[in-house]
Amino acid sequence: MQTNVYIDAFNLYYGACRASGRRWLNVSALAARLLPDDEILAIGYFTANIKRDDSDPGAQDRQRLYHRALKTIQNLEIFLGRYIPKEVRGELVDPAPGESRRRVVKTFEEKGTDVNLATRLLVDGFNGRYESAVVISNDGDLKMPIQIVRKELGLPVTVVNPVLRRHRSAALSPDPLPSNARFIRLSARDVEECQFPRQMTSPKGAKLVKPPGW
Repeated sequence: MQTNVYIDAFNLYYGACRASGRRWLNVSALAARLLPDDEILAIGYFTANIKRDDSDPGAQDRQRLYHRALKTIQNLEIFLGRYIPKEVRGELVDPAPGESRRRVVKTFEEKGTDVNLATRLLVDGFNGRYESAVVISNDGDLKMPIQIVRKELGLPVTVVNPVLRRHRSAALSPDPLPSNARFIRLSARDVEECQFPRQMTSPKGAKLVKPPGW
């Protein structure tokens, strides 16, 4: 079956790839491992460029390097959303005596990835660019576009849950599953056995070396 793969990159990273030995992931090899009987036509990798973090000043460079490694996959395209600063207000669970319970924490939020993925999934489906689709995500916000592909187009959609913990989105993997649906839970072994070589060459001939600790 001719299949397109749509990857929610941050969901995949935080669910399965944060540990050392899992970050230099070859998503093409992963797709082939999970779907050995399918012909992978295209892979969409949906992410955002992270902002500079003074606590980890090399993070941006490592992400850029990984994106260059991904671009060695001929049938892969990277779709970029946004990564924006955000202030979160909350309360400390166990403040010290005399310490204020209220806190404002600066963090970052990825925006647009789920919308971009949903749009591409639907546009490709309505234009007949695949016979089946695979969505690697545990984000329940993708429920409707997946349902539309299954119900309106009659095309099968496989959901791959990248969260290694026993957490499963009921929205993306209802029980029972529709007849044209599959559900796969990613394992740590799947990720660890689908890594890029430590040293690679980019399409332009540049040397790409796996970052230390990856």
